[in-house]
Amino acid sequence: MKKYKNVLSPLKVGGKVFKSRMISSNALPHFLQGPESYPGDQVINHMVECAKNGAAVVTFADWTKKDQRKSFNEDGRRFPMYDLDDPSVENYMCQLVDQVHYYGSFISLALMPFSGPDPLYDVNDEEPIDMSKLNSKKSKDELVDFNAAIMTRNGAGAKQMPPSMIRQIIEEQAQRAKLYKKFGFDMVTLHFAYRATLFGRFLSPITNRRTDEYGGSLENRARFMIELCTRIKQLCGKDFLIEVQYTPEETGGITIEDSIKLAKLAEDCVDIFQLRAQTGNKNHPTGYNSVMHHYDTLEASAKLKASGTSILMEPLGGFQNLDDMEEAISSGKADLIGGGRLFFVDPEYYKKAKEGRGEDVLPCVRCNKCHVPSMEGEWLSICTVNPEMGLRHKIDKMISPSSSQRKVAVIGGGPSGMRSAIYASDRGHQVTIFEKEERLGGQINLMDDMKFKWPIVNYREYLIRQVEKRNIKVILNKKVSPDEIKNQGFDTVIAALGALPKKPPIEGADKAYDSFSVLGHESELGKRCVVIGGSETGTEIAMYLAEAGHIVTVLTRQNDLALDATPIHYREMMQEYYYGLDSFDFITGASATGIRDGVVEYRDLEGNIKSIECDDVVALGGMYSLQDEAISFYDAADDFYMVGDCRNVGNIHKANRDAFSVTHQF
Repeated sequence: MKKYKNVLSPLKVGGKVFKSRMISSNALPHFLQGPESYPGDQVINHMVECAKNGAAVVTFADWTKKDQRKSFNEDGRRFPMYDLDDPSVENYMCQLVDQVHYYGSFISLALMPFSGPDPLYDVNDEEPIDMSKLNSKKSKDELVDFNAAIMTRNGAGAKQMPPSMIRQIIEEQAQRAKLYKKFGFDMVTLHFAYRATLFGRFLSPITNRRTDEYGGSLENRARFMIELCTRIKQLCGKDFLIEVQYTPEETGGITIEDSIKLAKLAEDCVDIFQLRAQTGNKNHPTGYNSVMHHYDTLEASAKLKASGTSILMEPLGGFQNLDDMEEAISSGKADLIGGGRLFFVDPEYYKKAKEGRGEDVLPCVRCNKCHVPSMEGEWLSICTVNPEMGLRHKIDKMISPSSSQRKVAVIGGGPSGMRSAIYASDRGHQVTIFEKEERLGGQINLMDDMKFKWPIVNYREYLIRQVEKRNIKVILNKKVSPDEIKNQGFDTVIAALGALPKKPPIEGADKAYDSFSVLGHESELGKRCVVIGGSETGTEIAMYLAEAGHIVTVLTRQNDLALDATPIHYREMMQEYYYGLDSFDFITGASATGIRDGVVEYRDLEGNIKSIECDDVVALGGMYSLQDEAISFYDAADDFYMVGDCRNVGNIHKANRDAFSVTHQF
């Protein structure tokens, strides 16, 4: 009996048979593509890997638009651009389709126009949104209003479009679908979710204030969708499938009752509803706005399924756990499961699913770095836990075949040490981990009491399970010396000693708490706390203290908190989280100058010296790498490597990339 029988079962959709119940949604890592005017090898390979990894449908988006390279948005400027006026580009599109089809998967075109006139406004004299204010300090309500304005107005005022223009847009989009059908595409995915595009703004009563046949009642607001889908079917045929990305419930807008009615209206022209949460943030869940085994769209999917509609339901948002997905389908709550990160994280996801090894699936840590890791560079598409992301199209040329079996010592049992041990063991080597503490986990062990860090803690548990499943010897409570390693005759040493916190150069900081000493010890701190340092780490420590009942003020020299955090979705969710904490506050442009007698002094932007009374202080000055200690193991074996923070202070992604790179060199 197959453990994931329902997830892996085929499903007839129109005239097509899906090989599984999993769909790879529109989620191309944005920085894979170079300046090519066609889908490059790295993009084609990414799509093909999703097909190979179990996706019954792989979704491809062509977001090309005029002046894209001049966008204010550093992310949007780097989206792929395809020149469909060049016939040779069509050749590459057909190659993409052919390779996806090779693995028995179908391919869908994502249509999601962001630009153009907006159905919402009946005026043309609105001031453009000032995008420079993205990083300014706002109240919680101002933040919500600002993000909503960007989402619904796309950064500028617009005049309500006449019906003739609506019909023109419908025809243009349908003809685009027909063009991609000529390339071999099997279906189209239309973005009607969370009012993010022109399509979705028609559907939502929050944004559609029209009073003609395209506004008002649900039937009228749905008219655009029905006419567009009907026209696509007319041009492409009834077996050309249509999937609609859709928000089934939104605060102050569409209700589940509306969605049930919409499903009935759309049955003749829509094959699949891909159900998305009511905001982009909720639809890309992180530890800040999600809990394990809960999925925002699953309840709505169950209600729509129970209504008897013939449209297939595909909830999306945070799915990766195979047991949860199996239960969702076997219980009748869903027909399909959609996901983006679902297919990025573990290159062997489909293999493990077929073998019934859900506990061995590499868990996503919900960092959203695959979406956009930075808005200031480096411009790389990465996955924190999958070090092959961005390299898959050339990884075979970069790694060496495994050598004869070696005796390997890994010094340190944190993420980089455990991952190094796992890789080395899988390549046939005899591995021993030496860890000075009483358990494996390294710095992740400090996060146990930070409830929003549950995805990272879950990842630690996965690593420990994988170490235990292999023939890896683990020696705990042992601070081993270079001589001891040398005397045991190891062939290879991998130093994974990590890093330690350092205090900022501020008078009195030596007596303050640091990032290691405060976590797990918040009960020792007084009521009023000041955190000096507004990085992602400092912000999360302050959130942790505020949640535990302390009154917390963060001092940061920057113009906002956590500017080093993942900029798209992740940082926004962090903001929503701390704005929801009553005892959390922060002061920007503040440079701490001294800590003394229950007072923290700081200099503001105008150069004025000010002070805050407090009971305890957490002073963050970054981390320092244990490089010298690591280097001391150089002569302990003939082969020596350093990985993780002891090589250079970084993060889990860099630790995993080090572990993969090093262990595939011997």
